[in-house]
Amino acid sequence: MKRDAFVTAAYSMEFDESIKQRRSVRKYQEKPVAESTVQCLLDLARHAPSSMDGQPWHFLLIREKKTKKEIAAIKNKYCPAEKRAYAADFLEKAPVIVVVCVEKERSFGRGLENGVLAGAYLMLAACTRGLSGVYMTPYSAQEPKLAEELGQLLRIPKNIDPITIIPLGYPEGAPPAKALRPLEEMVHFERF
Repeated sequence: MKRDAFVTAAYSMEFDESIKQRRSVRKYQEKPVAESTVQCLLDLARHAPSSMDGQPWHFLLIREKKTKKEIAAIKNKYCPAEKRAYAADFLEKAPVIVVVCVEKERSFGRGLENGVLAGAYLMLAACTRGLSGVYMTPYSAQEPKLAEELGQLLRIPKNIDPITIIPLGYPEGAPPAKALRPLEEMVHFERF
């Protein structure tokens, strides 16, 4: 029994550290990400929870520079004014981009949540392997043309929605520490 408790604590610590160390990174080393590593990450991402266990995910892998440049252009075209400082040009230098998509019928009206959860699993799994990325969305209720153009570029079928774009690579330099708001500002008991 004591050994099981130790093993659980060891795994928990590893998981806890991956959550604490994950950062949004937009600069990557010119080092490829092995196909076997990507496949492992996708295998872990498909373990994410989904509405009614529909498992609606489709993972589109992008490695071609021309396609990455076209994705960046579409993202920049629809970038809100308040986010212009975060241009998507860096996508061209990411070794691999994963577009997490969901099948509408298998999403049971929860496509956005299903895609976000798979994307979060993917990013945490990437962190445990020394990779970083940044969560980007092609899905916006305010600007549906962003997802439409991305879908046309990537030939995504109409019954499948692109939910998130996650560039992955080995970070160039150490990401800065993250400043967090105090937990006391976020936790409420019984009522807000």
